[in-house]
Order: sequence, then structure tokens, then C-alpha cells
Amino acid sequence: MNLIILAHQRMHRPLRLNLNWKLATFTVTSFTLFVYLGIWQLDREDEKLALMQAAEARVNQIPLSTGALLALGEKIDGLPVLINGHYTQRQPLLKDNVVLAGRVGFEVLALFIDEATNMTFLVNRGFVPMGKTRDVPPLIPPTPLDRLTLTAHIYVSTVVERQYAAGELIDGQQIVQSADPRVLQASLGSPVYPYLLRLDEATPTALPRYWPVTSMSPEKHRGYAVQWFLMAIAVVIAFSYFTFKSEPDDQPLANEH
Repeated sequence: MNLIILAHQRMHRPLRLNLNWKLATFTVTSFTLFVYLGIWQLDREDEKLALMQAAEARVNQIPLSTGALLALGEKIDGLPVLINGHYTQRQPLLKDNVVLAGRVGFEVLALFIDEATNMTFLVNRGFVPMGKTRDVPPLIPPTPLDRLTLTAHIYVSTVVERQYAAGELIDGQQIVQSADPRVLQASLGSPVYPYLLRLDEATPTALPRYWPVTSMSPEKHRGYAVQWFLMAIAVVIAFSYFTFKSEPDDQPLANEH
């Protein structure tokens, strides 16, 4: 009975403040930083959601004609376009270092001449896996040379890295490190529309692809935000544990009867 009473008394001892200014400074700094990072991640989530909604609205627009497209200036990224014409006989370029569903390969970049404007467009057909070794050329489904109607979306790269213009040859097929027509202009040998066309999946000659609007989903930003907030709570708990302690016993428990 005495032991129960003593245990109850210990649970209700007054707390003793043991303030450490270094620990307090660290806690306040860390807590503020973690909360800021959590809020920042939530803001990034909102930005990604807005970006995805805007991209979806553009994708669902009625496709433009090539004439209407050429008349536009800025803000064309993601716009759908309907193009009539034919592929050229030029060997397609292969965009290097592409991974799809765990397989390494290339994206096939083919030239397409629009009959309405006589403009040449660089079309990204999609993905083909690499051969058994890098020296073995990949198997590319051929493009018909007769008249076709293609549906595609404009892709505007935000970074133009001219050092990627030069490529390498593998059994006559040119491997490049960029799919940006502005970078590849010299390699293509003829003037082309300055922005890439990404072929719709349901369009003839399309190949598998994975072209997300963002590299990180909104859900991941929310998950990171939760992690930062939990870390903020953890430093407060740790600070409380080391700062507020019970008053010590006058006598050890073994001598109390």
C-alpha cells in the first residue's frame, strides 16, 4: 500500500525548470525552419495542382490548325495542334537516356512536313527500348511516307543547352542528348519549327511514352509537408523533455517503507 502511495506522489511532483539557452535557441530555430519548410511544401502542392489543371485545360482544347499555331506568339506550351502532311525519308534522331517502365531506351524524333504551311516539324513519336548493347541499333517501327493526319501537343523546353547539339552515330542512327529543335537545328539540316510536337498516344505512328506535366506529384509535396511538421513537433517534445523535470526525491525508493 505504501508503495502505491509513493508512486502516486511521484507522479504528482511539481516540475522543475531546467532551462538551457543553447537548447532553447536550437529548438526555436529548428521549429521555425521546419514549419516554414512544411508551409512551403503545401504552397508547392497548390502550385502543382494549378499547373496540372491549366495543362489539362489546354490539352482538352480543340486542336489548332498549323496556320493558327504559327500566328501565335508566346504561351503555346501544351496546346493541341492538328497537322496534315507526311514524314520525310530522313533517318529519325534518337533522344538518349530515356527510361520507361524500368527499361532504358530512346525517344524517336522524326521530321514531318505540314502541307498547309510547308513547315517542317520535329515530332516526338515516343519510346523504343535499347538493343542488347549500345552498339546494337534499336528496332524502330517504320513511319509510312503517305499522307497522314497527326494530333500532337506543343512542348516548349525551358532550357536551351546548345552543347547538346552534337550527337553520336550508332550504325547510321544519330543519337542526341536533346529533343529541342532549337538545339538540333544544325543537325537536322533544314529549317524546322522551333518547338517540339509530342504525338498523341492514339495517333497513328505513336509509340509508348511517359510525359508527366510535373516531375513531382502534388501528393508528394503534401507528404513532405507532413514530415516537416512532424519534425517540428518532435523538437518541441525533445525540448520539453530536457527542460521540465520532476523534483528529485529526498530519499531513494529503497529506504521508503
